[in-house]
Amino acid sequence: MAPFRSAAALLFVAALGLPACAPEVSTHGYRFDEAALAQLEPGRTTRDGTLQLLGSPSSVATFDDRVWYYVSRRSERMSFYQDDVVDQKVMTITFDDRDVIQSIDRQSLEDAKEVALVDRETPTSGSELSILEQFIGNIGRFNPQPEADAP
Repeated sequence: MAPFRSAAALLFVAALGLPACAPEVSTHGYRFDEAALAQLEPGRTTRDGTLQLLGSPSSVATFDDRVWYYVSRRSERMSFYQDDVVDQKVMTITFDDRDVIQSIDRQSLEDAKEVALVDRETPTSGSELSILEQFIGNIGRFNPQPEADAP
């Protein structure tokens, strides 16, 4: 009977840990509605019509407000590890000078490119003072406040 209890206890502990192996899924951004997207027609649909069909864009281009981005991202996290992006969709809508859709471009996670971060530091002019130089430089800078009752 003792081996049965220990096996049951081990099975119970394993069953408790099993949900911890399932990833935590999170979805952020725009939820693509294919029926609404099918109604967009380059050369015919206006900016206002796009707003009514899709809603506000996720982002607008920094230097050209005629380019709108709709972004959706799904990521998974296993316990305490970093999030892994498993799906990403980006739709770029470009408007012409008459505020009519000029082009619609779709991109997925496969089209994404890794951005290499630069770990260099920008040099600054001047010299760095040691703790002793900072301490000596502050001597005499802080004067006591004069008393209000002093003659």
